[in-house]
Amino acid sequence: MSTAHYTQLPPVYDATADSRPQAAPAAGGGGGDDDVPDDFKFGVVAGQCDLSIRHAFVRKVYTILTLQLLATTAVGGYMRHIDASSGFLLQHVWTVYAAMFGTLASMLGLWWKRHSHPANIAFLSAFTLFEAYTLGAVTAFYSTALVLQALAITLGLFVALTLFTLQSRYDFSRLGPILGLALWAVVLVGLVQIFVPFSRTFDLAMAAVTAVLFCGYILYDTHMLMNRLSPDEYILASLSLYLDVVNLFVSILRILGDRD
Repeated sequence: MSTAHYTQLPPVYDATADSRPQAAPAAGGGGGDDDVPDDFKFGVVAGQCDLSIRHAFVRKVYTILTLQLLATTAVGGYMRHIDASSGFLLQHVWTVYAAMFGTLASMLGLWWKRHSHPANIAFLSAFTLFEAYTLGAVTAFYSTALVLQALAITLGLFVALTLFTLQSRYDFSRLGPILGLALWAVVLVGLVQIFVPFSRTFDLAMAAVTAVLFCGYILYDTHMLMNRLSPDEYILASLSLYLDVVNLFVSILRILGDRD
């Protein structure tokens, strides 16, 4: 009887296991998640994080975006200068195609290494420089006054749309499917135009449609910034907004150029 009674007692080592509660996180079990800050758990978006983390995320995104735009302006301005003085682009057209290829390659590399630091920064820097070179080649065919006008209008629209989105409670993610279809339509028309040029009026209309499209993308991507991206995806957020600004600028430049 006594032996049966003692076999029912709990093992002595249970007390030792209970005295070490810190071993659970190291094992990676489900109970360890309770000790991990919510801001760093998988699937947590920036908008659900603490205020300090949200502010840090936004600062990173717009600091990187500002540096991208400054670098693009500097490289684009230099390209206009050397082309105006020596006709560099006409003599070295191949460099534009090389820059376009570099833009595509660096974007693919950035997507591949988007979570690997500092590789993502390196690919983003390369992408920005290639894109700036290409943009400089585009602006070389327009007067300085038109380029400055387009730049001022673009920055004004971007700031206004950003402030509007950040204070609005509307779910701009609903625009995603519409914007995606419209973008494919614009790309398709652009491909057709390469082989079958359209009239100047139609080109002006397409430039206006494209400008409206990327205004919509600024609303959409700014909304996604806080509602779909995690705090460590600031590189992708900066890239999306940069592409929106660049494409809006080119569209406005086309509008001003066609009206000139």
